[in-house]
Amino acid sequence: MDLENKENQESGLSLMDIISIIKLNWIMITFFTLLLGVLTFAYVSRFVEDRYKSTSEILVQVPVSSERVDSNTLINSQRLLDTAAEFARSPHIVRKLRTEEYRSLITNVEHQSLLDSMSDRDIISNISVASSSTSFIIKFSYSHSNADFTQVITSVLTTILIENDILMFEDSFIELSPASDPVDDSPNRILYIIVGLMGGAIIGIGLAFIKHLFNNSYMTKEQLEQGTGIQVIGVIPEFFIKEGKKK
Repeated sequence: MDLENKENQESGLSLMDIISIIKLNWIMITFFTLLLGVLTFAYVSRFVEDRYKSTSEILVQVPVSSERVDSNTLINSQRLLDTAAEFARSPHIVRKLRTEEYRSLITNVEHQSLLDSMSDRDIISNISVASSSTSFIIKFSYSHSNADFTQVITSVLTTILIENDILMFEDSFIELSPASDPVDDSPNRILYIIVGLMGGAIIGIGLAFIKHLFNNSYMTKEQLEQGTGIQVIGVIPEFFIKEGKKK
């Protein structure tokens, strides 16, 4: 039984066999690697656009009636953080962008057109709120392909959040820093291309092994001995015979 298991293990692909398969099919592997790399590059160039992000910092607190801040106030402020993060990117906040009161803060006509072309869901998908269990500060960010529009919308949304009309959050938000200058937030194009090249290489190698799987011929004398179970004295190399024309 042990001998049979040993023979089965020996009949599998060795490292040299794997290298040999890759060498024999290097043209196909290279083709798929370059093909996926070119397709990924074309996709990145055509569909992946530059993006910018602007961020403001907001302090979350429970309003206090006295000058003294006790431990209960700090605990309640901490509990308010998670709810505040969800509230900051809620439809209630975003819908106010379209009201006359806050739309008037967007003075650029192009920016107003961009806002009109977006749905509330589109705007919410570009909003991110970062909070920490060790801090009472949330970082409110908005990203878009237009740098100036990004900063303007971040500023207006921050104002809406601070001036919200929900009793629970009344006087709970204080702006610590205004909307920052836009910073690059674009996807990593090089990473996209690397992933595309790796995907092409994997497909090429996979097809090479599938091709080998359906190939019934033996590659070496040792494989022939393992496959037939008999000793092979020698191997006749493959050759072709050309018949001459009969006179």
